[in-house]
Amino acid sequence: MSLRRALYTVMSGVAKREVAYDSVRQKQLVSQFLEVENRVQSEVNGSKSVLLLAVSKLKPASDVQILYDHGVRDFGENYVQELIEKAELLPTDIRWHFIGGLQTNKCKDLAKVPNLFSVETVDSLKKAKKLNEARGKYQPDANAISCNIQINTSQEDQKSGLVDEDEVYEIVKFFLSEDAKFVKLNGLMTIGSWEVSHEEGEENKDFSKLVEWKSKIDSKFGTDLKLSMGMSADFKQAIRQGTSEVRIGTDIFGTRPPKNEARIL
Repeated sequence: MSLRRALYTVMSGVAKREVAYDSVRQKQLVSQFLEVENRVQSEVNGSKSVLLLAVSKLKPASDVQILYDHGVRDFGENYVQELIEKAELLPTDIRWHFIGGLQTNKCKDLAKVPNLFSVETVDSLKKAKKLNEARGKYQPDANAISCNIQINTSQEDQKSGLVDEDEVYEIVKFFLSEDAKFVKLNGLMTIGSWEVSHEEGEENKDFSKLVEWKSKIDSKFGTDLKLSMGMSADFKQAIRQGTSEVRIGTDIFGTRPPKNEARIL
């Protein structure tokens, strides 16, 4: 088996790391990423920019390293401990996006990660304040955490996210206040229902609701919020409906192992 070892020295904020990977896997993974990237770009019109967020949950650090060496810097993780362990192992200029369900008692652990770039699933004022407080306490010199407010546009009981207008406005007001020194409001995030996301058609009604939320908030607060919506099954509709980011995992990395069989190295 042919192995490549990636070495990094302490310069330009990138710490020394050693993560070995298989050249066969390298070729496969880069090819899959490029194929998805081409599909995304084929839906983008004009000068609009859409971030392809590579969702690396339950995949080893070596997979992240392969795409990092290809030039990818934005990666999404669903589990706090997994994100922390990968962040400790991998180059420090990776921009980590937390996209999993956010628990209040995990805000401190997340905020301690220096290169945590974004938390996309803020669904309560308490969690927004906890992130701000912990970032200020443990990483005051790091970047302010870019946050998305999660909206439950499908109103499914099993999904996280807000549905109440007053609660959403309350969080927006906090992010825009002087108290929010270590967090900043980036946009809104949603996950469409399985049924709607697998329907044929140009428009996804769950995404249309998020667009409506953006319009209301922008009008009320003078913001220009970004949207994070769209995954493997529905990213085309998301792009057509104005998303700034699509979150793609399986189509890039392949089928995920069961959580109890996943490994970091």
